[in-house]
Amino acid sequence: MRIRHMATAGAATAALTLGIALPASASDAQPSVERSHTVAAHRTAGLGALMASKKVQVFQHAVYEGRNTTFTSSKWDLSKDGWDNTISSAKNLGTRTVTFASDEKGTGAKFSLAGGDREAHFGYRGLPDTTTSVMFR
Repeated sequence: MRIRHMATAGAATAALTLGIALPASASDAQPSVERSHTVAAHRTAGLGALMASKKVQVFQHAVYEGRNTTFTSSKWDLSKDGWDNTISSAKNLGTRTVTFASDEKGTGAKFSLAGGDREAHFGYRGLPDTTTSVMFR
């Protein structure tokens, strides 16, 4: 135990001499297992909140009918997901703005839905079954 104190004191002296910050493990106090679990749970919850902020449900037919799926990340080319030129309505279930575009990588005609918004008929927005990419901002 005495050797650990001497090593810690030596590390602290070297750090102060060199003007660098000490890592948290340089102190004698170790975080409790309970605190470690609390921190891990907090970080996991933060990631879940980030994912929840990017969430849009798309539908094959107008008025939220037919085949549907939920995207939680941007899709530059919907042909890879089987949704190219088939989206007719959508509900933005997240908090981030989602933009629908008629061409790959967000080019061409486009419109956006703010968090919580929905569109029952893409034809009213100039994208009648022509959506090829979905992007979150």
